[in-house]
Amino acid sequence: MRSKDIVGILPPLVSTGLYALGSGLYATLLPLRLKELGYSDSITGLIVVCGSGGFLLGCLVAARLIRAVGHVRAYAAAAAAIAATILALDIAPPIAVVGLLQILRGMGSATLSMVTESWLNEAVERRFRGQLLTIYMIALALFWAVGQSLGIGLEPTSSRMLILGACFITLALIPVTAVQVTSPTAPRSVRFDPLTALRTSPIGMLSCLFTGLVSATFTYIGPLYGSARGLGQTDIILLMMATQAGGLALQWPLGYLSDNFGRNRVLAAMAAASMLVAAGILALGAGASLPALATLCALAGGLAEAFYPIGVAYANDRAAADDYVSLSSNLLFIWALGSMIGPVIATSALQAAGPSSFFWYVLSLATALCLFIVIRSLGKWRRRAVRDQEFHALPPTTSAVFEWMPPPEDKT
Repeated sequence: MRSKDIVGILPPLVSTGLYALGSGLYATLLPLRLKELGYSDSITGLIVVCGSGGFLLGCLVAARLIRAVGHVRAYAAAAAAIAATILALDIAPPIAVVGLLQILRGMGSATLSMVTESWLNEAVERRFRGQLLTIYMIALALFWAVGQSLGIGLEPTSSRMLILGACFITLALIPVTAVQVTSPTAPRSVRFDPLTALRTSPIGMLSCLFTGLVSATFTYIGPLYGSARGLGQTDIILLMMATQAGGLALQWPLGYLSDNFGRNRVLAAMAAASMLVAAGILALGAGASLPALATLCALAGGLAEAFYPIGVAYANDRAAADDYVSLSSNLLFIWALGSMIGPVIATSALQAAGPSSFFWYVLSLATALCLFIVIRSLGKWRRRAVRDQEFHALPPTTSAVFEWMPPPEDKT
């Protein structure tokens, strides 16, 4: 990667880290804050879902904002809005207003994600795209975890938590707006149409959906899964940490492989590996030791998390530069939709059929995705082989003429 490319991608990556610090702190302590203020678990869950709903809405409108004002101004507006919604909670507004603030925060988060991903996709050559997007995901996950750790010792109902979270998100404005770099060109047109993403790259779109259905789902229901297996609180925390560590460890190597050995091959291998890991957990059954279970969950989490950045890279390989913003909005929407549908399906299965149902769910999805990628890739290779064959125009005549016609010249 050229030094010019590195200079161009550092501002959005540094801003991503600062944003993740504030968001990790806020997202972790918000449910505790609401509980301390006397709200029920159902109300708290509804408020959290409002953030996801706002993210979906943001996928619908953020691309138009980027087209109207450009990447840098859209990023600045979204970050400022998120900081304001966090600080507004200090005045203890009615719960309906809290829900509205969460929706606005989710819309801002979608805008920041869209700006960053489209910026990174345009900033580097195709052969480095998989590695760069996985580095972006690593930065997001790592600084999110650091932000969560900052909440230790902070009182959830205090102003300090809100001020600190908003402060980090405000600081995320500086690298993008105050450093002299060339930002991407605003797209000439934008269109929200998930079917466009499907036509551009079915494999890329389904890979993003898989991450939402599996990785994001386990983030939400992993503690419930551990509890259903009879694990204590400390063991559940260790299991979730192992899953997060797997995501950090596998992201870049898989991105590197996708850049050098073909993304469709790597995605198919990842889906096959996910099948084997899920089958291994099911085979171990209820008697699995914590180290064995944590190791397999780390592999499952790392594989599932990597489908999104490699799927985005695969889709953008097949898109024009002017389509990066629209494509990013569609793929983020697909991921967010999966992250909302997955927990509902998995929680219902967990309650009806026990803890093994989650990895039957993973096995089924991974098998379907693997088969789709292999079948579609084989179809492409066959069509390419037919196109590569040389065509010889022959006059309409009897078959006897071929006995004295000279053979075509061998050009190999």
